[in-house]
Amino acid sequence: MDKLFSDELQYYIQSARLKTARQKRRAVITARDKALLRLDKYRRELWRKSREPLYVPLKPPIQKGYVRFFVLRDDVARGKQASFFEGILAKINTMEYFHRKDFKKKKRVRGKKVWVDKVQHLRTLSLSEFEKLRFTREEVIFFEERLEMPRYGKKEVPVMVFKEPWRFVLRIRPHMLTHQRIVDPVLESQIQEVDNYLTGRQLEHRMRWLTQSRHNSWRRWNPAVKDKEKYKKKPLYQMVQEEYYDNID
Repeated sequence: MDKLFSDELQYYIQSARLKTARQKRRAVITARDKALLRLDKYRRELWRKSREPLYVPLKPPIQKGYVRFFVLRDDVARGKQASFFEGILAKINTMEYFHRKDFKKKKRVRGKKVWVDKVQHLRTLSLSEFEKLRFTREEVIFFEERLEMPRYGKKEVPVMVFKEPWRFVLRIRPHMLTHQRIVDPVLESQIQEVDNYLTGRQLEHRMRWLTQSRHNSWRRWNPAVKDKEKYKKKPLYQMVQEEYYDNID
């Protein structure tokens, strides 16, 4: 009788699919992670809306400093190829904004602060940018490839530089603001509320860990990461054999 009762009890436990303590704990963690992913999606939607601001015209417009940009030199502008060089300038022009009309800034020279001119150059293009802009065959003649040190890097990289910068001169104009951005206070408060919730409960690290596989796609194309990951959780003899047979092939 006791054996029959125990068999029926065991059958009931198996058919009822009762969760163990480990499974219950895992269900709680999974539910919390899903809630964090939903919150991350909601926050990204708020950020997307905040990056689409509304502007209203200012009457009258107000001036905010000065803007400096390149234009054709007078003799080039009067020449037959004025439109040709205008097309090139539209792709390599740069604009600088500053609060002083003379575009001078203070610099320490030999322990003393002196006023010096702000340097401004034409845009240098990487090889990929140069291809995307689709210069014509006649325009490509006025460019040459040089090696330059990037701002953040330790190795020189090839760039395309315009060979005749003397054809352009700098011109300064007042920087006029014609529109004003409207900030939605409700949207800003919602974003701040979500940030306060994550910061107060120290959930930013967990959310970053959950979303890094989706948003950080650098692992998919970085060959260095792939080379490291292919040796994960492999014994030493297996790695030696794979390297040996790869070298034989």
